[in-house]
Amino acid sequence: MHREDIEQFAFLYLCGTRDRRLLLGREKMSFADFDRLIYITAFLGLLHYNLKMWNQYSVQFQSQLETLNFSCERITAPLDMTEYEEDIRKQEQWLTEFCSNAPNQGVQEYLRNVVNRN
Repeated sequence: MHREDIEQFAFLYLCGTRDRRLLLGREKMSFADFDRLIYITAFLGLLHYNLKMWNQYSVQFQSQLETLNFSCERITAPLDMTEYEEDIRKQEQWLTEFCSNAPNQGVQEYLRNVVNRN
């Protein structure tokens, strides 16, 4: 078993029902879902699985990624602090929801401890 497969197995164990359906291809993944799941896997240090997800879904979301890249290149002024704070709040919300959607209370508590340590 490769490292990416072990990380995928671990992540699928930790995530909620909807995320599991998305990642197993049983439900169509949106770009917002992809963005959220990429952030969470990176936050948890599952970098091999994160790369596997990029390789699997980047073609599907190529136009959105190019638009995002183009938007970032056009920004010449530093980010407004409120924009940065909004991104941080969104990421914190993703982590909170991920913990709450974990399959049982033991996993939820474990994830909350991991999130709070970082």
